Amino acid sequence: MENTLVRSAAPLEESDRSTLLDSLRGFALIGVCLANLFTGFSLWGDPEAPSPASLPTAATDPAAAFLIRALVDGKFYSLFSLLFGIGFAVQLHRSQARGDTRLQTYRRRLWVLLGIGVAHLLLIWSGDILAFYALTGLLLVRLRGISDKALLRWAAALLLLPVPLWAIFWLAGGWNAPVPLTIGLPFYAIGQALITPLGIKTFYQGMANSDWGLFLRSLQAGFFFRFGNLLFQWRVCKVLSMFLLGLWIGRHQIFNNLEAHLPLLRRVAIWGLALGLPVNLLNAYLNAGSAYDNGETLGLAHALLYALGVGPLALAYAALFALAWQKRSGRVLRQLAPLGRMALTCYLTQSVIATFLFTGVGLAWLGRVGPTLLWPLGFAIIAGQLLACRWWLRRFQFGPVEWLWRSLTYRQWQPLRRLNPPLTAPALG
Repeated sequence: MENTLVRSAAPLEESDRSTLLDSLRGFALIGVCLANLFTGFSLWGDPEAPSPASLPTAATDPAAAFLIRALVDGKFYSLFSLLFGIGFAVQLHRSQARGDTRLQTYRRRLWVLLGIGVAHLLLIWSGDILAFYALTGLLLVRLRGISDKALLRWAAALLLLPVPLWAIFWLAGGWNAPVPLTIGLPFYAIGQALITPLGIKTFYQGMANSDWGLFLRSLQAGFFFRFGNLLFQWRVCKVLSMFLLGLWIGRHQIFNNLEAHLPLLRRVAIWGLALGLPVNLLNAYLNAGSAYDNGETLGLAHALLYALGVGPLALAYAALFALAWQKRSGRVLRQLAPLGRMALTCYLTQSVIATFLFTGVGLAWLGRVGPTLLWPLGFAIIAGQLLACRWWLRRFQFGPVEWLWRSLTYRQWQPLRRLNPPLTAPALG
């Protein structure tokens, strides 16, 4: 009986995986890498960094930064959030098929992911998103039974909810109000209490120091600053909104039957580009001067433009990817599947690489590499990871962190090495 239960609660077999979703996840990983290099590691333009005008790429850096803000930042983590929701729909279907109506295995999967995210936060990089995904995923579990119409209404409402919340914040006086209206404030206070004894006053100083002990202690403070920032940005609304849209897509099996949904995909691509592209271009233009922190009007404009632009453009990217999948270009897009199959491992190793390149415990490039060079650097990291993933998956069934995640989720060590290695890279056909 026990062996039967173990088999019924096993991970997806390789033959059951969707190559399209794996490839789309690999595509999303490219944008996440570039966005994290720009917003989390390079610290280009930080007040304590070398003047951007002193860099050899000063002439092209503003344009390169504009393109990252307009086309990349926010859109690819939203795409990842969408894929998280689709993956939940797959897991929900399998759980119901084996009678696990309480989703105990999936909940355990989220708790393990939370542990991995916390370790990432405390040991490598304070910009982790995994722990936040795990906690928000527990909210998604609670909403799994609502109707399709309710899913779409909830998604739209959550996407727009930060706008009135920001309006209340600014109308009440913003940070200068007697009692600042942000649920992130207690986390900020704890982070500040932890970082003050270290003699570090800014995030730049924490990243720049070359003492491992001091670096790790600053990451402990960064843990609380990170969650304070996520709550202050009302990121839970944005992430949960995309989770719900992904759940709706997964319910309707859109990515398993593209032919039947081509009209819908075309409409999403057209409307997503028509709305998302100009709104994100405007948002990037206004953000070029870092004006959002300096006034109520632009602060509210950022919230509105973000709500109207980021989600639609992320959906357009997904729809365009699916439409291209039907064409000859789909053969090229399939090459991204190994990245998607090892997305968790690649995400974490990107942090390790960037920490070594940019922080004081490594090469200390922070503030010295402009956005112009971040584009080729990001693609070089991805290219190296793609080659490594193809090599690994010829020999092993899962990525190393995926293997650990699955083993802890199912409370049994999963077989890792392939008994009969494929002649070609897996998940490409």
